[in-house]
Amino acid sequence: MARVRLLVVAVILVLLASACRVDTTVDISVADDGSGVVTLTVVADSEAVALVPDAPDALRLDDLAKAGWVVDGPTTNEDGDFTVSATKRFDSTESLPGVMSEIAGDGVVFKDISLAQEHQFDLIGLAPARTRYELTGIVNPSPDLEAFGDDAVKSQLGLPLGRSVSRIAAEAGVPLDQSLGLKVVVRMPSGVSSVDPGAVVEGDTSTFTMSYGDLPIALDTTATVEDIMPRVWAMVALFAAAFLALVLLGRFGVWSVAKLRTPKGRRRRDQRQRERRAATRAAEASKPRQRMLRLLIVDVHGVVVRPTDPFEGLLLPMIEAEQPESDPEAVRELYRKLILDRLSPSEFWSEVGLGPVAQETETRYLSSFRLVPGLHHFLDQTAERGLPVAAIGNQPRSWGERLRRMAALETAVASWMVSGDVGQTLPEPALLQATRRVMSVDLFDCLYLSSVPENLDAAKEMGVATAFFHPGPGDPPETAHSPLRSFDELFRGRGT
Repeated sequence: MARVRLLVVAVILVLLASACRVDTTVDISVADDGSGVVTLTVVADSEAVALVPDAPDALRLDDLAKAGWVVDGPTTNEDGDFTVSATKRFDSTESLPGVMSEIAGDGVVFKDISLAQEHQFDLIGLAPARTRYELTGIVNPSPDLEAFGDDAVKSQLGLPLGRSVSRIAAEAGVPLDQSLGLKVVVRMPSGVSSVDPGAVVEGDTSTFTMSYGDLPIALDTTATVEDIMPRVWAMVALFAAAFLALVLLGRFGVWSVAKLRTPKGRRRRDQRQRERRAATRAAEASKPRQRMLRLLIVDVHGVVVRPTDPFEGLLLPMIEAEQPESDPEAVRELYRKLILDRLSPSEFWSEVGLGPVAQETETRYLSSFRLVPGLHHFLDQTAERGLPVAAIGNQPRSWGERLRRMAALETAVASWMVSGDVGQTLPEPALLQATRRVMSVDLFDCLYLSSVPENLDAAKEMGVATAFFHPGPGDPPETAHSPLRSFDELFRGRGT
């Protein structure tokens, strides 16, 4: 603080030596964020400069930089006027009083300086955001000059100890009220106003002009900055929140309606319960346990009826007998689409050239199948033992239903699942999986009888017990599956 007071006392000495005019300006510039700059400017006229030997070089102001002030000058203009200024920033509203007290000492010229910054913004309404700045304090343009004359300051300026500044002024006959001027300039971000009638307000600046001997004045300057953008963004945020709430409410409504309209058993909760039950069954199935025969699955072709390969053994010869020029590969492709239900029986017969006699030819074809000997007696035995039987095979849906009726197996066979029902053929696993779901039984507790080793291999990979059914004469071929020569062997504990 003593460094800044050196500047003030040095200028007074110039005044005392010249008895001319010296004006001091204190410029307080406040930025939007409450920080700012304080600039102290001292101007002496040419007459004062001319009367001071070695002016302005005689002023030693290098130590001001140590106090954080940036010194500009001393300089003289074309008219010979002497100017020196010192600038210091303040980082916040709380820092301004300390900077002001460094100019002339605490409470000497500037007393109770305070800078307040207040933000105002209402969440509801259309008013813009406001920031209010208020600078208050007391300015004394007629301080006791003795406050500037402590021994430390006088020793640095070369004053004799024991002689005060006021005594030097009296000896020089200096009229201080005509020679010392003080101007305080307050710059705010926008909309400056002041309660002091002597203040000159222009735009964003309020100016207070005083001379030595004037009474202290109240420095009360306010400014208000309005910004519409926070209100715009607030309205955008409110509309976005309202829109989000409507979207969420709409989705909740759709979800509620969908849940109410979803039939029992098809809701997500029911599906999750089924999935949990399936997972539980899968976990139980993975545990080592004793196999229990709960369902017997038989292949339609080879176990229920013969031939085992209906296409090569029955259908293709019948078509070639009626249409000798037929292409076997083309017929085979049409048959594949037929048993996958991608082609209807009437379309199939039409494609192979037997459309006019399709009904007669189909009846003759299905009547050509022969039941495996002992089938009905075997099914009666399974019924007595409470063992359900399910049949699977590669057939279109309509042929499977007709063959089941023609063989009188509607009640004896609990499930009749064919490739036309699931869109896959054996040895694909879809038929076994569909049968498991329909019969609600674990495949681990099922026994699958087939005369086709490829079908048995696929079933065994799924955990199904398998048996190769070979009721004909001769030894069965070598397979990884237990052979079963007749239905009776099943109940004698063989092949399981």
